Amino acid sequence: MNSNVIPFDFDGQPVHFSLDGWLNATKIAARLGKEPTAWLRKIETLEYISFMAEALGFNSVPGTELEEIKALGTSAPGVKKRILELSKSTGMVRSRAGSSGGTWLHPKLAIVFARWLNTRFSVWCDLKIDSILHGEMSTRVQLDRACKALEDRKSQASQDGKGLSSWRWDRSSLEQSVGYWLGQVQMTLDLDAA
Repeated sequence: MNSNVIPFDFDGQPVHFSLDGWLNATKIAARLGKEPTAWLRKIETLEYISFMAEALGFNSVPGTELEEIKALGTSAPGVKKRILELSKSTGMVRSRAGSSGGTWLHPKLAIVFARWLNTRFSVWCDLKIDSILHGEMSTRVQLDRACKALEDRKSQASQDGKGLSSWRWDRSSLEQSVGYWLGQVQMTLDLDAA
């Protein structure tokens, strides 16, 4: 997910989305003084995630288990932990380790989560996800193609001496192409330089 992370700026704070609109909830929640697990351990959150998962064809939480948790309430021992486990079991919540790790939320959960964090951030988040999912895709495709051409050519150059000679001539134009399309993507999506 590392190379597929798009950094945006919200009030001077970086917010990370994947190219398919998943939100890194851990990093933005920390910047706004909250933790995603506090949201994920709420009964209303589990109910929302379950219904959304069912509607989108993900794993849903069995209705009987959801009703049992609602009857017990979050003050019962182990319920909050079970709610978190069930939320993750749907496939709409992902946890990752590493530099781009944390709790990642499906785009359909990101806005609900953002509302819980901050109303202004929620509106901003909704607009950014829309631009990722429905924005200028051809620019992003062009950037992907330029990056692939650069990597392919670099790989070929390292495989044989003859390729190394032509690599010297091709490198500049390929890097310029990547730079141009990166600039176009940044303008289209309002990206900060990575």
